[in-house]
Amino acid sequence: MVRGYLLFPVCHYEISIGNSISQKYICAYRGVYMICMPIYNSDIIYIFLFVLSPFGEKKMKRNEVPEIGWLAILVIGVVVAAGCIGGKDGSPKLVQTGSSTVLPLAVAWAAEFDGAEISVSGGGSSHGINSLLNEEADLGDASRLMKGSDYEKVGGDPSLVTADGQATGPAPTGVWPHKWIVAYDVLTVVVNNNNDYATRLNYSQLYKIFTDDDPVVYWDEVPGLGSTSPHRKIEIYAPDEASGTYDYFFEEIIPHWGKDEQQADTRLNSGDGVYHPSADDNVILNAVQSNEYAIGYFGFAYYRGNTEKIRAVSIAKDDDYEEPSLANVANYPMARPLHIYTNGIPESGNVINDYLRYVLSDDGQAIVPEVGYVNLALVDQFLVSSQLSKLGA
Repeated sequence: MVRGYLLFPVCHYEISIGNSISQKYICAYRGVYMICMPIYNSDIIYIFLFVLSPFGEKKMKRNEVPEIGWLAILVIGVVVAAGCIGGKDGSPKLVQTGSSTVLPLAVAWAAEFDGAEISVSGGGSSHGINSLLNEEADLGDASRLMKGSDYEKVGGDPSLVTADGQATGPAPTGVWPHKWIVAYDVLTVVVNNNNDYATRLNYSQLYKIFTDDDPVVYWDEVPGLGSTSPHRKIEIYAPDEASGTYDYFFEEIIPHWGKDEQQADTRLNSGDGVYHPSADDNVILNAVQSNEYAIGYFGFAYYRGNTEKIRAVSIAKDDDYEEPSLANVANYPMARPLHIYTNGIPESGNVINDYLRYVLSDDGQAIVPEVGYVNLALVDQFLVSSQLSKLGA
């Protein structure tokens, strides 16, 4: 329930309300939602709507922004502002940006963490890492590991970045990124609800659909599907190159991805117009939902919140097909860690240290499955304790 006040620290993030409104000016705090929309496309003047949930804090799913139709809406007023960030004077302020996969988690953590006002936004893993390296963010979210090419973009030595995404020295900006694993995701391949012929795909079939190595054009050309599938053109709706999800997916299905001996390139880079990229997972979701012959992929949280709209595909890397689910993370071939990068290991007493300790705490990790991801303890309890030890906890 609402705690008797409406003026509270808020954060902004990109998400859609229902299937129509998509803004980056939606803020959440426990049982209260604030929608901050520009007036006549202005970046200066906003109208603030405070949206109150009649069901209270605990009964609302954290990975869903409720539709306006079942909420009581109170228009507070028109405010002249430069953005949606506000709150108590003197409160520490942090900027967290990057991966669209990490975004729902970051939003939930920011809403529950009392130690700072946190501005949260998406934009992709490359954006998150680059923002940290350029000192434009305190926390860079990434669903992939940092790469040498990230250092190159800021004039750094790519050899300073190890294969496991850690930096052995600072970038030219002085930032020395440190990797924190905060949750696990189950990358989910999705098709239209009417698609009953591609509900199980293996890595070889994904390779033929998504790469430029003698790719298939029609569904009935996919090896193993044959006459069970229609002679209809495959359309791909999936993340763009700035996304860590894009990197992870192709690292899984293309041998030697990112190396000189890389076996193939992506359908996106082939230029045949079949791969429609987007940085917004909601755009991908809506496209697959509306196109009977579409296929796409994104983080499990976006699927879990929309199971009635699209269908998840069971995946086989070798012989056994596995369904994407939180409980099946140990067997599912496309399970992956999610990261937050910071400038070094923040000292005890630093607000970033406090925030990371909260994220890795029992309370912070309890949020992870509510949003639609796998908490660390389910995969590796030692990983939790070892990271907390670095933070002095």
